[in-house]
Amino acid sequence: MVIRWPSRGRAAPLWATPFIGISIPSFTPRLIVTRTRYLKHVVHTQTDWEDHQLYLPKALPRINSVVRVERSAKYSYYENVCTVSYSQWTWGWPKWEKHIDWMALNGRYLMLYTQWLHRHAGINMPLAFTGQEKVWQSTFRKFNVSDAGLDKFFAGAAFLAWGRMGNLRGSWVKGPLPQQFIDDQFDLQVKILDRMREYGMIPALPGFAGHIPQEIATIYKNATISRSPNWGNFPDEFCCVYMLDPTDPLYTSIGQTFIAEQRRLYGYTSSLYQADTYNEMDPAQSDPAYLAKASKAVIDSMTLADPNAVWLMQGWLFLSEYWTNDRIQAYVGGVPDDKLIILDLYSEVVPIWQKTHNYFGKAWIYCVLHNFGGNMGLRGDLPTLAADPVAARIASNGTLIGIGLTMEGIFQNYVVYDLTLQMAWEAQPVDLITWLPEFVHSRYHIDDANAKHTWTTLLQSVYNVTKVFGGVTKSLATIRPHWKMVQDGFMGTKIVYDAKQVVVAWRSLVAAGTSSPELKLVDTYLHDVVDVTRQALSDLLYKHYQALERDFHNDHTPLKQIQGRAYVILDIMQDMDRILGTHQDFLLGKWLYDAKALAGHDGMSDLSLYYEYEARNQVTRWGDANGNVLGDYATKQWAGLVSSYYLPRWQFWLKDVVAAFEQRRPVDEAAVRKVTEAFELAWNRETKSYPIAPQGDPLALSETLYNKYMHVAVFDAASFLPLS
Repeated sequence: MVIRWPSRGRAAPLWATPFIGISIPSFTPRLIVTRTRYLKHVVHTQTDWEDHQLYLPKALPRINSVVRVERSAKYSYYENVCTVSYSQWTWGWPKWEKHIDWMALNGRYLMLYTQWLHRHAGINMPLAFTGQEKVWQSTFRKFNVSDAGLDKFFAGAAFLAWGRMGNLRGSWVKGPLPQQFIDDQFDLQVKILDRMREYGMIPALPGFAGHIPQEIATIYKNATISRSPNWGNFPDEFCCVYMLDPTDPLYTSIGQTFIAEQRRLYGYTSSLYQADTYNEMDPAQSDPAYLAKASKAVIDSMTLADPNAVWLMQGWLFLSEYWTNDRIQAYVGGVPDDKLIILDLYSEVVPIWQKTHNYFGKAWIYCVLHNFGGNMGLRGDLPTLAADPVAARIASNGTLIGIGLTMEGIFQNYVVYDLTLQMAWEAQPVDLITWLPEFVHSRYHIDDANAKHTWTTLLQSVYNVTKVFGGVTKSLATIRPHWKMVQDGFMGTKIVYDAKQVVVAWRSLVAAGTSSPELKLVDTYLHDVVDVTRQALSDLLYKHYQALERDFHNDHTPLKQIQGRAYVILDIMQDMDRILGTHQDFLLGKWLYDAKALAGHDGMSDLSLYYEYEARNQVTRWGDANGNVLGDYATKQWAGLVSSYYLPRWQFWLKDVVAAFEQRRPVDEAAVRKVTEAFELAWNRETKSYPIAPQGDPLALSETLYNKYMHVAVFDAASFLPLS
């Protein structure tokens, strides 16, 4: 449900305003409620970032007492530089409009009038990177770069984030980046900025970080230019971006021109600019004086065009061993205190703010990264999120100015991000025993004991994975199969929670559909039924894979047992695809349809083929001619992707596993890899369509699958209890 409200004109920017507490007299004809507390705790509904309906009664309940809530952190920041590529690159204005509405509903305050609703920004510092290639075109043309040179510089439509960060260049296989995309995205950005401004948000706009087209090196022969290290193992055509040294005078000239062009083209600036010069790439020098000059050049290039400029920097670079404390201090010290804000990008696991003593006095934002590549897997650290931001604020000596979400991809584990956003309003740690049932009530609009039991059980397992690096648990189903797949660390596949509790939660969630039949009409409930079923099946596959690995290396295992294990693994994957296909949030078809829609109504035009390739490539091989080193990074458990891409890879491998066991030989990994590689390359270039609408009853199928796997589970038998 989309709620519209009358325009209130241009809201005053929040940049220099104090955060305020709002007292609400019970007799007023309007209700002003901080954040979404009224919707959550009185109406018992919530908004999220999927297309789930906001349930409102015909008459809104009154509040009969004074409500006063104050921010504990001035800013609520939103998005990682990667998010727009992993989750939003295919969006048009209707999706962006809904999403900005969601941002507005998550925080600062909500006004409910008798006849209409007006909101001011909850998320009040969003990243706004869409459409910037148009500005870069205008900028670099002023420095005599040709259109052909720009074509070689801009990354592909689904990979722009990494081009913007200087990790790669160019658009492989079906490039270059279409001019139509550049123009359409610019027009979209104008609408995005207008709406963000209406809500009083402070959009973080792009700044110049030193990455330049190759032609600059030819045109300006005396400029100090180097090439970045190879990122992602790409061939020369797509790697090793040309870097203009920050201490070269040309750096500030280009940076100043870009900020001025951006302001001219948008007719607006927020004076907040995000730029990362050394994202996952170390500087060429280590001298502290050089590092201070390098950062000074970045802010100077901004302030020459906009004296009010403030630099917003992702702190991800400081995870590298290169960045010792003295180097960090020199680098951030090159910028005045009032001109720099640092996003402590992975605060919940790797709090750089502690190592650097609050970034040596600079303003910083506590950020929750949590997810890499938009991978899907139920996992989070709710106990840490419920307390750590409060402790960080107390320890910051006033330098912590906000709470942020910096996940690489959205559309997963919404509970993690909902709690994080709330922490911008909490002066004390949140009691999860109280908070979680309220979350469930607002998510499902119904107070159901089985539903609450589901979530308290998940809190004891997948949402109690504390201080573990690497994102959500990656499903074995989505990775090229081989032996020794179970690994911890970054994007680990090792299950580090009690998987039996996921089965218990599955049972409770399905039972909720019986105890409260009205839940069958609640989209968020059906989404969670599919998601929990998906996770349980993924965990079950994990257990069968482990059993297969043990059995294969046991000379006394009967052949039929190996064959049986292989059959069950493939059967689980087929069932996973079936359950995913029952809900709109888990469809490959929608991802591909949205990508092709960027071409307009051209059908199988070159544009349509370009966008479809980009969409397919990102969620599978993530690149071309780079040794597949980034393959399966951005995996998704979607109907269509499981059955048409992941399942065949497992079939290739398991066929040889069975044959190898029968012949008493090792698995021929090289032969399997060759077949798999050819299959993947062909799949990336296919144009087959997949369903864009869900099929079947998610609750009924989930119950069927639960009863089916009660009898073949390798979990303890006690994990699977009858539903009735």
